[in-house]
Amino acid sequence: MTITLKRRMFRWAVVLLLMAVIFLATATLVVNHSGKLLVGFIEDYAVPYVLKTDDVEMGCVMAEALTLVIPSLAQINASPHKLAVIFGFLSGSCAEFKAWKEELRYMRAIHAKNVIEAQDARIAQKRYLNLAARRQLKGYRNLELAFAKIPGSECPDFASWNEEFYWLVGLMDGLQAVLNDLASENGANVPLDISLKVGRGAGCLNNEKWWGVPRAIQASIWVSFPDNKPAGIDPLIVLGESVQIGLQQGMRIVQVIAAKIHIGLGDSERVKALIRDNVGTRNTISANPDFIFLDEVVTIQLQAISDFMWTEATGKRTPIGGLGTFWDDPESSVDTVDIIDIL
Repeated sequence: MTITLKRRMFRWAVVLLLMAVIFLATATLVVNHSGKLLVGFIEDYAVPYVLKTDDVEMGCVMAEALTLVIPSLAQINASPHKLAVIFGFLSGSCAEFKAWKEELRYMRAIHAKNVIEAQDARIAQKRYLNLAARRQLKGYRNLELAFAKIPGSECPDFASWNEEFYWLVGLMDGLQAVLNDLASENGANVPLDISLKVGRGAGCLNNEKWWGVPRAIQASIWVSFPDNKPAGIDPLIVLGESVQIGLQQGMRIVQVIAAKIHIGLGDSERVKALIRDNVGTRNTISANPDFIFLDEVVTIQLQAISDFMWTEATGKRTPIGGLGTFWDDPESSVDTVDIIDIL
């Protein structure tokens, strides 16, 4: 082999080696940044898009499908904890919806005096509540990872509107995890002190900016744990003020929090008033167009509360188009049955 040929082969070997190095470096760069790009796209475009839609069931399908995928992005140099907060909230809410259906089945069985059916429905309900609590607890734990802070210890330095939004959703994750775990007989082992941390963490957010939700969360904690209530504070007055703040901005989330508080207090008339008010304000106050999804979730939750009250009283859920009306209204025609509906 001539010296010239050897030199050519050496040059080609060097070129191929350099190309391999460049390819590997490029591939490594792509892999290292692909996770960040994907997380950034979902945070900046996918989540806002979903929040503008009105199909909650499709949102549930998406959330339940992606909840396990999102954490895997950490393996490609991404930080998916904030997304996991959102998906923990969404997938947990989906499990709650299924629990409500089983609760209605339980109430119908009680009304029909079918003990076996009632027992089976209650078991299924607690299983779904347990699932919801576990999903929401993961969402709350990801809040701690995302901000490297435990809510209630100190407030984060929020860098953007998005970060405040994730903080708010994470707090709701924690609160719902505690409530659903208690309702499912503590199967998810959610620490009770999370609720107190959530109450303190809510103080990091501006109440008016966030639709009255932070103070409503605090009010719910103060009602449940009166010893932690600041002196001179009436939680129900705080709650009522927060409801009005939310309504003025076309955000009705606080109405659900208020309804659940009054259910716990046994004030069914106040719960009815909240549901009527929700229906009435929809004709005068449009939902915030950036959060149609959350507004639909509120409707579903209030519908579930109404269905429970109707089923407890009559054996069947709220009539079609009857949200905001009740069986004991003076003009109610609940006993009227259309044979077409039965067929």
